Amino acid sequence: MRSVLVLILVLAATACSAGGGDVATTTVPEAEPAVVVARWLSGVATSDVTALETYVEPTGIAVLASVENSLRSEETVTLLESGFSDQLVVDYWVSFRTDFEAIRGFSVQAVTVGELVPIPDQPDFTAVEVISPESTGLVILRRAGADRWQVDAAATVGPALVGPLGEYLVSALQGDNAETIAEAYRTGIVPGLDAAISLDPDNTDLVFETEYIRQLLAD
Repeated sequence: MRSVLVLILVLAATACSAGGGDVATTTVPEAEPAVVVARWLSGVATSDVTALETYVEPTGIAVLASVENSLRSEETVTLLESGFSDQLVVDYWVSFRTDFEAIRGFSVQAVTVGELVPIPDQPDFTAVEVISPESTGLVILRRAGADRWQVDAAATVGPALVGPLGEYLVSALQGDNAETIAEAYRTGIVPGLDAAISLDPDNTDLVFETEYIRQLLAD
């Protein structure tokens, strides 16, 4: 399996607390996918809240943060409906950057952006190579408008967390917030996982677990 990013490292170890407040909706500016990835990486390196909010697809990252941190379903709904507070955005990505640099032994700023990698049969998704001193991986992006793209964390990191994503959904579907979270999975998680499968169709665990999530949503 092709490495899905220097990103895939140890996101599961990322620590952030639940909360969230009103976050202004930011229109995603027009930019080529490679430019979006470069601006996102720069945002991670410098804790630029505007860049991190602008260039990361919000639904998938809210669900991933919930899964990584075992948040209660009501906390997940808060993230989905109100977004991350500015401080939580910083805390989340600083924690990611710290884990990344501790494990990889070099800074996020050492990661460079490479070539565009189209995704077969996925017109609303594309991928961009990212090159580190040790390896080459992919960041997957989702179309956010005619010429607008955002980093899709669910597609990029989801393959590493697909088992926990399914387990979290099973639990979430038992409570009062079931439909809100189910809809977030339908719009923010499953399409991203399908894009990842298009890049890596031989990943049997990803294929199986994605189908399991799809079945949970259909029941």
